[in-house]
Amino acid sequence: MSTDNTLTDGLIPADILASATPVAVYGYARARAGEETRLLDEIQAVIGPTREEAGCEQYVVHTARDEPGAFAFYERWSSGAHLLAHVSQPFMQKYFAAIADLVDTELEAHWLNPVS
Repeated sequence: MSTDNTLTDGLIPADILASATPVAVYGYARARAGEETRLLDEIQAVIGPTREEAGCEQYVVHTARDEPGAFAFYERWSSGAHLLAHVSQPFMQKYFAAIADLVDTELEAHWLNPVS
């Protein structure tokens, strides 16, 4: 599903990656039936390293109370370059490969331009 103006299988628009100002995203991932624990383990494994990265202003993950196996993400990065560095990290490449078979549908991402 990749196109010329996106990265990570169409997940990150080019204008987000080019931003010199903060960018944010909220998104959802839903585990395949029976893969809830494995997906949670993969998610938890990247939280600490992600929070330590340059430009990571906020990285939080929540479970959905009314939807078992669903996870909501919120990330804020100092710039698109910081986000690009993040998704290019070897641990994130490993994460993306690992969760490909654990999620029920494609990851959902909603890109935001912070006003504060």
